[in-house]
Amino acid sequence: MRSFDRRFSLLSHPADNIPEDAAQQRRGGVHSALWALGWLLVAAMAAFQVYDVLRRRDIVLETAEDRLSSVARALSAQTAVSVQVADTVVRETVDDVQSSALVRGNALQTELPEHLRNRLRATPQIRNLLVLGPTGALVGRAAGAPIEPDLTGRGYVTAHRHGTSSSLSLSPAFRLPGDGGWTIALTRRINGPKQEFLGVSVAYLDLDYFRRSYAEVELGQGGIVRLFHRDGTLLAAYPGSAADIGRSFADQPLFRQLSMTTEGAPQVSNASIDGAQTIRAAQIVDGLPLVVSVAVDRAAIMKPWNIQASHSAFRTTLLCVSVLLLMWLVLRQLRRRELAEARLRVQKALLDELIESAPEAIVTLDLQERVTRVNREFTRMFGYGATEAEGRTLDELIVPEDLAQEAARLTQAVSRGHHTATETERRRKDGERLPVSVLGAPILTATGRIASYAIYRDLSEHKLAEAERAKLESRLRQAEKLEAIGTMAGGIAHDFNNVLGAILGYGDMALNAPPEGGALKRYLGNVMTAAHRAKALVDQILNYSRSTRGKRGVVGVHAVVEETLDLVRASLPADVELHPRLGARKSTVIGDATQLHQLVMNLCTNAIHAMRSGGTLDVTLDTADTSADRAVSHGLLPAGRYVRLSVQDNGCGMAPAVVERIFEPFFTTRDVGSGIGLGLALVQGIVTELGGAIDVASESGKGSTFDIYLPRSDAPVLEKADTEVALPRGNGERILLVEDEKAIMLLVEEMLAALGYEPAGFTRPADALAELRADPARFDAAVIDHLMPGMTGTELARHLRETRRDIPIVLVSGYTGPLLTQEALSAGIDHILTKPLDLRQLADAMARVCERASVS
Repeated sequence: MRSFDRRFSLLSHPADNIPEDAAQQRRGGVHSALWALGWLLVAAMAAFQVYDVLRRRDIVLETAEDRLSSVARALSAQTAVSVQVADTVVRETVDDVQSSALVRGNALQTELPEHLRNRLRATPQIRNLLVLGPTGALVGRAAGAPIEPDLTGRGYVTAHRHGTSSSLSLSPAFRLPGDGGWTIALTRRINGPKQEFLGVSVAYLDLDYFRRSYAEVELGQGGIVRLFHRDGTLLAAYPGSAADIGRSFADQPLFRQLSMTTEGAPQVSNASIDGAQTIRAAQIVDGLPLVVSVAVDRAAIMKPWNIQASHSAFRTTLLCVSVLLLMWLVLRQLRRRELAEARLRVQKALLDELIESAPEAIVTLDLQERVTRVNREFTRMFGYGATEAEGRTLDELIVPEDLAQEAARLTQAVSRGHHTATETERRRKDGERLPVSVLGAPILTATGRIASYAIYRDLSEHKLAEAERAKLESRLRQAEKLEAIGTMAGGIAHDFNNVLGAILGYGDMALNAPPEGGALKRYLGNVMTAAHRAKALVDQILNYSRSTRGKRGVVGVHAVVEETLDLVRASLPADVELHPRLGARKSTVIGDATQLHQLVMNLCTNAIHAMRSGGTLDVTLDTADTSADRAVSHGLLPAGRYVRLSVQDNGCGMAPAVVERIFEPFFTTRDVGSGIGLGLALVQGIVTELGGAIDVASESGKGSTFDIYLPRSDAPVLEKADTEVALPRGNGERILLVEDEKAIMLLVEEMLAALGYEPAGFTRPADALAELRADPARFDAAVIDHLMPGMTGTELARHLRETRRDIPIVLVSGYTGPLLTQEALSAGIDHILTKPLDLRQLADAMARVCERASVS
């Protein structure tokens, strides 16, 4: 600044300082500097504008490539769905041929063509459906359209004849006789009961169907969509000439690039194709030897950029000449605004394309949980247009009344910032319920949640056939009847386990105090034995509620039945005789010994009650092998190897109407007060869980026979170790203990202290959480109860993980199940213990989680 002031003073007063010639030279130097600065600014602005124009060109090309990639992915997914639908038809045809109902008599000649015609009418992408025999001879077809005169030599027939797999096969493109149309054959092998080759199910795809579907894609001027075989053969194109079908493009650079990959992102090429500069994107159809290619004319894409570049050059030149500095500022501000708007338009266009072309139903919600936008798939799936849905809540639109609470829980989870995913049902506009998978998540910015979205996928195509659906509905009705028992059993188990927890806990510690061989030691042992029997009784109660499953293992059926019959024999009435015939001494099943004991006991008890005037109880155990599926009175018995338990009585018997209902909960034929109708319901639940079936034969006045079939295992029964392993103990680790019942909390504190740990007990989750937050490194592990007032154990575990991610957590619950296990895993819980706790159960769990924490 001082130098500039001095120069300015010299220019203003040359006579006072320097000679005139020197002043003129100095002014010329300043002018030159000003001109140089001006031209420098102009040159800088011009160079920057050139860069901006080139950068916009790159953005236009990148945007076009991204858009083509998105379209290629969407069309690839659409093509995959179309082929999968055709594959479903092929598989249904295979199932028809393999089913016993269809091959019986002349059904193959009379019913198969009609089945094929019905499926052909329902699937426009299929041109014809064929069924070929083992030699390739035509067995049946859906349409009378011309087919190949000789199918025996086709590659897919030969491949399926010499192979064993029934997986989908897709042939190369070939012409059909008659109209000369191009097609590709989807084929699957038809196997017999012994996997022998029965023939091939064939579907000729209508390649013109794909051309018509591609015609709906708006790509702009010069846009073209092509479908290729992986070998480079053109299968369909829009727009395009039918004469090009079958032409090979395998020598194109983009195809050579695709040949080196099997999946992943689309491959994009910017090169000359057929003499024209084009931009192409190609995507391999997932799991199929097909490629979808999308191309646009590069000149059409670049035309807006050419116009914009010429306008920018003219504007820059005009503004730089008028006022260099002002225009530079204006252009800089204008450039920033234009770039921001361009990015916003690109982002909005990409978002719109992504949402509208998504195969799932997408809906966005504001902070009041009201719909702000739905896509085309939402309208197709639920029947509500955009104007009908906007401004309304999802509860009003698609949530059934009986699922309102579930939907409210999902909404609350999203409002707290969590991502949710579940499978449930939603209601269409016409009232029809759809099975869907739901993904919900918040939309977050730096200022917090601004909205949320939900994605629905229709699961109808993945549901079972109508016959199996009816069977599942029957089981659902039975499960609803068990719901009341489940609620009651869960509550009883929780409270009773707390009582047993004190008995088992203090009993375990007291059992180590008296000397061996003393009376007190014997008394305490008897107390512990009774307590463990009570615990087993609670486990039986939980079997009714389906809260727990039996502990699976290899069980010797003969030993369990023999042991149970000893108990039955001790309680037999004097006028009832027991005749056991127990074979299958070395046969085993995979199951739970307690459940098998319950099964035998309930069947025998039921038979004894049926013989009011005395009689004979026959119990038979043997093996049975079936070579084919067989329908029994209550279930389907697949072909296999089984252990068969037969319980037969000569009592009052049952009428056919009673036999149909004997496994329903609360259904009983006994007098009031002598039974509640749960014994046989438990028998069916155990047999179903073990994968078996029940066959009941009964006649009024002549007695009943219950045949139980359980899948036989070849695994030997593991012998229990004679010596008891010493309890693992801690090394002074500090344990955070949370239990809302003070008596149980004090008991677990003493048990942990006896095992060598330093527990700190709390009865309120909030107090425990505050203690950990005050000093996160204070505790080495945490033991928390599940059911507590104000906060569940899984919720507390999430808060503990937020404070300290690596703390080991053990959850204690009165009863467990798949739902609790899944919820505990998502909350970061390392181990789950079931009440009532005993010393060994607690010692093993603590040693496991503490050892895992030290290793990590």
